[in-house]
Amino acid sequence: MDDYQVLPMINYLQSLSGEAMSIALFLLSACIIMVMLRAFGLVGLYVYSVLSTIMANIQVLKLGQLSIFPEPVALGTVTFATVFLTSDIITEHFGKKAAQKSVWLSFSAQIVAMLIMLMTLGFKPVSDHDPAHNAMMALFLPAPRLIIASLLAFIVSQLLEISLFQWISQFNHKKFLWVRTNVSVIVSSFVDNVIFSVVAWVILSPQPVSQHTLIYTYILGTYLIRVVLAVFSTPIMYLSYYFIPRKQ
Repeated sequence: MDDYQVLPMINYLQSLSGEAMSIALFLLSACIIMVMLRAFGLVGLYVYSVLSTIMANIQVLKLGQLSIFPEPVALGTVTFATVFLTSDIITEHFGKKAAQKSVWLSFSAQIVAMLIMLMTLGFKPVSDHDPAHNAMMALFLPAPRLIIASLLAFIVSQLLEISLFQWISQFNHKKFLWVRTNVSVIVSSFVDNVIFSVVAWVILSPQPVSQHTLIYTYILGTYLIRVVLAVFSTPIMYLSYYFIPRKQ
């Protein structure tokens, strides 16, 4: 599709508020999850989780403005939230082991994507002003501290969420789906924010941020969004029962 066909849509989307775009992205992602579940079952959810994890790590390089925050925030929060939602759906319908496999697949995919793009950047550009090369440098030039923080936070928070979701499910005999959905995501998202922020912006940062900035901007800033998205994820969890592939 040519630029003149795509740019009007992008321009229209840019005219919307950050909140409206976040809702639209979440709804689009939820629809994709349901379609992938219906069409491909567990494999479809694996594919979505892997792709969304990689894309979310690219999205965080772009800033977006929300009216509830005085400063721009890194994008990727919505997409990361749908990865957690996907883990809950897998745990609910396919079990804890299947969900853990999804985590390790997504973890491995991040490393594979990084290594392949690192080799791609190693090819000498045909000119100093090669726009494709420069764009790839901006997107894929690895920052070790961000990679370490991201992978560590992802593994710990995802495995915690799956275990917590499964434990609550067993504790209340698979009743009150909304309880295990919200509790597991709210707790694990906070852990994810804390680990990533502390490791990336304090422990490994050459210029550590202040305690106030760490807590209120990096940890609690996007956490509020993730809590709201956890509530929005609840009806998607119930809806997933209608999208389980029919047995042949």
